[in-house]
Amino acid sequence: MSFLFGPVNSRRLGRSLGVDLIPHKTCTFDCLYCEVGATTHLTTERRAYQVEDIIRELTESLPVLEGALDAVTLAGSGEPTLNLGMGEIIAAVKTLTSVPVAVLTNGSLLYQPEVRRGLQRADLVLPSLDTVKEDTFRRLNRPHPNLTLEGHLFGLFALRREFLGQFWLEIMVLKGHNDSEAELALLKEVIARLAPDRVQLNTAVRPVAEKSAQPLSPEELEAVAVFLGGRVEVIASFDRPAQPGVGLGDQEFLAILARRPMTVRHLAQALGLPPQQVEVRLGRLRDRGLIVGDRYQNEVFYRCHPSASGQ
Repeated sequence: MSFLFGPVNSRRLGRSLGVDLIPHKTCTFDCLYCEVGATTHLTTERRAYQVEDIIRELTESLPVLEGALDAVTLAGSGEPTLNLGMGEIIAAVKTLTSVPVAVLTNGSLLYQPEVRRGLQRADLVLPSLDTVKEDTFRRLNRPHPNLTLEGHLFGLFALRREFLGQFWLEIMVLKGHNDSEAELALLKEVIARLAPDRVQLNTAVRPVAEKSAQPLSPEELEAVAVFLGGRVEVIASFDRPAQPGVGLGDQEFLAILARRPMTVRHLAQALGLPPQQVEVRLGRLRDRGLIVGDRYQNEVFYRCHPSASGQ
């Protein structure tokens, strides 16, 4: 499958089938903390990205997975609302399964009425808001020049008024960027007016695009949750090191694969890395002839090539 990934175990959504609506790192933001890496195509232009192919894969997969999923999540390695066919894809999922549809979005295009209309049939939308200060917004989220914090906030409030499903707000809090009392006090005021169904706090517990995106400790993040008050929960997973995978070389990957074959999903879970990063590493190892992939039960399992087992 080119556009579907998982099912994966999501702390927030349970067992979720991911749907990647956008080419790799095509986004409206170039966030310091992005775990997928730096944005290579910064844009606000909405296009119909392979809508028919995405729906075809969903049509093939969802009937088989019925009963094994808690959510179908539109997300992936870019900003999903950039896909003009997003509403059509959501509608297709609703005809294929009764599993709830969730959309992970940075919220940057919600100021556009057609984007909000496209989300109306989703069950859950999870937009982001990391700051309510323009200078922090520019430094932390590094948006496309056409985007403003004012427009971002307008879109969030408009969707909150119009959307009938669940509205969960995610906030990424980073040390020295948006964790000061002054920053958080302003954010608290906006959250109170926005009144999301949930507020979810995250920090940089996985590898990020820029080293300056440093995480808060569990205690610091809990203190932020108490300060913000209301329906605030910490979703950052601290059961892995703050920077898992940093410094992992090819030998570490080969050592794992020499012990047992694993899928991209298995490796991502084992190493605490985004699947996209694992796929890039595996592709390089395969091109060098160090690993091979075998299809079994509709999944590709990677293992060391016999000639590389001693490396």
